[in-house]
Amino acid sequence: MTHPQRLGKYPITGVIGEGAMGVVYKAIDPVIQRAVAIKTIHRQLVRHDDDPASSFAARFRNEAQAVGRLSHPSIVAIYEYGEDEDTAFIAMEYVEGRNLSQLLAMTPLPSDGVIVRVMDQLLSALACAHDAGVWHRDIKPANLIVTAGGQVKVTDFGIARIENQQLTQVTSVVGTPGYIAPEQYTGLAVDHRIDIFAAGVLMYRMLTGNSPFAGSPEMAMYKTVNETPLPPSEASGGRRSPAFDAVVAKALAKNPEDRHASARAFRHAVLQAAGTADAAIHAPPFSAPTGVAPAPFEPTLAATHPSAGSVLSASSVGGWDAADLAPIELALATVLGPMAKLLVRQAARTCGDMATLIERVAGHITDAKERDGFVKRVVTVPNRVRSTATVAPAVAASPPLTDPGGALSSSVIGHALRVMTVHMGPIARIVVKKAAVKAQTTDEFYALLAEQAGEGVDRKRVLKLLRSRMD
Repeated sequence: MTHPQRLGKYPITGVIGEGAMGVVYKAIDPVIQRAVAIKTIHRQLVRHDDDPASSFAARFRNEAQAVGRLSHPSIVAIYEYGEDEDTAFIAMEYVEGRNLSQLLAMTPLPSDGVIVRVMDQLLSALACAHDAGVWHRDIKPANLIVTAGGQVKVTDFGIARIENQQLTQVTSVVGTPGYIAPEQYTGLAVDHRIDIFAAGVLMYRMLTGNSPFAGSPEMAMYKTVNETPLPPSEASGGRRSPAFDAVVAKALAKNPEDRHASARAFRHAVLQAAGTADAAIHAPPFSAPTGVAPAPFEPTLAATHPSAGSVLSASSVGGWDAADLAPIELALATVLGPMAKLLVRQAARTCGDMATLIERVAGHITDAKERDGFVKRVVTVPNRVRSTATVAPAVAASPPLTDPGGALSSSVIGHALRVMTVHMGPIARIVVKKAAVKAQTTDEFYALLAEQAGEGVDRKRVLKLLRSRMD
């Protein structure tokens, strides 16, 4: 593509990176002669901004607005938002460093001092953002840049939420599976504590070398809502002090009310658990494991990839254009509810053509008639193929949701899944599966589900809806 020589007042000096949304350039601020990164959005995304509530153009403007109100040494600064002809751009701080994901690949188990240093800076940055009414909503290693001197920089506020503003639809699940808080899956109200949860996941990952909720997006959702991970001291095989166990457990609490009340409180708990807090904060930057020569420091840039959000909000998924997936997601949502988008995009990452994709996601529908109906509704979707040449190894679709003991018919379970999804969102599949294992009769099955309907739900009405189809 042809690159501009200038954007706004900034002369372009090079290309840093290109992504699905646009291009990031290196430029010079001609007034004060400093290097800046210029993040742009593709012109067609600005031109065809048909859905301002959820489009990439909206996220792009949201990033400028969210970070523009923040000033903190551990947050990548934004200097200016502008438009040049029909190109929107953000002029931002030029940061050299590696993202934390790359550093953890080199050093899976950093020292306690390094972990405390990272968490100290991250939580200080989050405290600043939360004080300004901004929730990041996608805290993960890839969105933290660490400079050669050990300075942490939080970047990519593309899906941040600004208090009193609504960027995404209520049924959307934004973020990265494994770092998404339980209340985001269950459809409950969310606040700044979703960042506390994600920061807790990140700390667990640094302490143990593994994510507490690893697996496919669907598996990550199940673990996040239902499982309590081992304490870091146990999960690390005794290589970590138990001092951090309670701190991490509180950050990963299923109920937001049980978490650290603020990023500031979380930071205080980390420093207190570290004991020698001052020495830990001034620990050296990441180093290679003992006996391994350190790799040369090759800087990457904080703004290398334009904000693309999560797999649920990307313009392309596994080589597919999101617009091609939309009809499949909509049709599946009429049967499975909000979980449909997650399932379609998970399958899209491993399917090479539309026919295979439809067959894969249809496997999630329990009732045979509904499954056939779904397939008939989407047969008119053009049979496009992925734009990438290589297709990842296929992952089998989730098995149909059936009662292992055979006491309940698939139609009863399918009906229950539809009813409960309306009231509970994606978590309904897990609740229905557990109840199907326990129940010996259909009536007992429905009674168990009504008990699990959640606070504020009319259980009598749920029970009536469930019994409206007695097989």
